[in-house]
Formats: sequence, C-alpha cells, structure tokens
Amino acid sequence: MSTSLTEQRYLLPPSAYRAQSWFEEERERLFRNRWALIADSEELAAPGDFVTATLGDAPLVVVRDDDRGLRAFHNICRHRGMKLLDGRGNVGRQISCFYHQWRYALAGTLEVVPQRREQFPDLDVADWGLLPASVDVWEGMVFVHPDPAAPALTDYLGELPAHLGGIRPGALRQVATATFEMACNWKLFVENHIDVYHLWYLHEDTLADYDHTKFEHRRLGEHWTSREPTRTGRASEWLGAHMLFPNMLMANTPEYFLTYVAEPVAPDRTRLDLRIRAGADADPEALLVLVRAFIEEDIATCEAIQAASGSPVFAVGPLARDHEAPIGAFHHDLLRRLA
Repeated sequence: MSTSLTEQRYLLPPSAYRAQSWFEEERERLFRNRWALIADSEELAAPGDFVTATLGDAPLVVVRDDDRGLRAFHNICRHRGMKLLDGRGNVGRQISCFYHQWRYALAGTLEVVPQRREQFPDLDVADWGLLPASVDVWEGMVFVHPDPAAPALTDYLGELPAHLGGIRPGALRQVATATFEMACNWKLFVENHIDVYHLWYLHEDTLADYDHTKFEHRRLGEHWTSREPTRTGRASEWLGAHMLFPNMLMANTPEYFLTYVAEPVAPDRTRLDLRIRAGADADPEALLVLVRAFIEEDIATCEAIQAASGSPVFAVGPLARDHEAPIGAFHHDLLRRLA
C-alpha cells in the first residue's frame, strides 16, 4: 500500500486535544450538520416511541408517528424555545411542552394552545408546528440529521456497506449496549481505532487470535475500512474494523457487528456509545465481556495520552509508514473540514 507524505505525518498540535477553541470549532463544523446514529429501529417500535439526541448545539428528537413512520424534529417548543423531551420513552399521542402546555401531534403539527382564543387571537397553528429534521434507517440502525434537506444517508455511507464482508447488520438484532465515559479527547479514540501498529502490543492477549501481518486497510473517501484473518487461516474467520468520518467506529466478524460512537463532551471528555448486534442464538453477556476487554484497553491508553498531552515537552514522533498512515489521513480530512 502506497502512502503520501501527508499520511505519514501527525498533523495536529497538542492544543487540538485540550483547547476549548478547538472543541467549539469541531462542534460547529463537524458535529452539527452530520448524520448520527441514535437508536436501533426496535427502540422505536410503537407510535409515540421517541429517542432524543444533541448534534452540536442542536437538540433533536425522532418519534414513531401514528402511521408507524419515523419523524425527526428539532426538540424545541415553538412558543418559548423550551426543550420538549429528554432521553427516550413513549409520549403517547402528543408531544407536550410542560412550560405552557402547547401540544403537538406525532406528525409535528401544533394542535393545542391553551387560552388560544383570548391570548393568541391571530395565531395560525399551521405556521407553528415543530421544525423538521431528517431521519433514515440503515440496516436497522436509525440515523438523524438536523437539516430537513440533508444529503441522503446512502450518500454519506458511500462505499462502506460493500466492505462489511457480506455481513448484513440488519439481519442481526441489537443484543447489548453499553456507555463508557472517557477522560480523553474524542480524536484520540478515533486515532487509536484506525491505528494498525498497536494491535501486536496493546491487544497482545485480547486480539491474539488474529493475524495482524495480513491486515488490509484502505480509505473510502473520508471513511476507512479494514479486514484481517485469524491465525487459523480459515476463510470463514476474520475481523473487520471500519470508520464513518468523523466519529462512528465499527467492528464486525461473521457472528457480530459492533458500533461505537465517540461523542465529544468536552475537550478532555468523551462518551462512547456501544451497540452490539448478533444472531438470535448469541450470548449477549459473553459478547459484552469480549468486546469490553479490548475497548477498555483502548480507553486506558487514550486517557494516558490525554494526561500526558499537557506537558510542555509533549510531542508525537514519526508515524509508522503503513500501519499508522490512516491517522495522517484522518488529520488531513479533519483539517480540511475545519478550514
């Protein structure tokens, strides 16, 4: 695999992992206008089921409507800007603002305004429905975008679905989830995920079954995909690792499919939302133990780098020619987006 000079260099300064200004710029330019995974479709099974998320500074909600379709809205009451919903659950037949009890249908239309005749005699409810966002489903996974005219989710995914080794995540079910709070910048975790070099050492035991010498990886535009066989050499045994730019990470084998999204919370804090999809005969607890083992090794490493990054002598040396080239490419794409 040939690599450019850019891909062989670490392009970000220490401030990229610590400064509030970097964090704000990324939130504005990377994390506000994007497709983001927020739920499994089974979590939104019945009318009134909802899930909330915040992209950048934009609170959003996805709800199953009366016709069993999915709707996405900005999670803000049109009256006084109140945030309407938190977390996930079921709202019944209407979305209600507890401040003044303005109420919206699951389709987003404004239906009830208390004291409307006396206090809002000229109000046309047709003008004051919830502001729409975009929602789409890929392989059973629900994605949301704050722009109602967002580019198609399939355009964002690009070529990546064709590089999953024939696995259809939608044929599997979500069997386990977990959330990790990490004391590190989100980029450190992404960089670790696309770093091939560390597999021999950090994961010497947890990923010992895999033959890293046969690891293959490639860029797919801003995204990244990879695959490596097991030491047995059996064609039916392999591990894939992937990234949807900027922060959705994936791993899969013929038996399971993982997503873990690194959501920035602060310059030095990240929330990692893990979802595991597998067949009906899978042991969810055993899978979670297996996955946590290598993820917790990654988290500890990223937190240690974060702790060292404040040193006045902190610096990153040369990158491995092939095995760390994806880090340089990730930096290049990140800087281009921030320019």
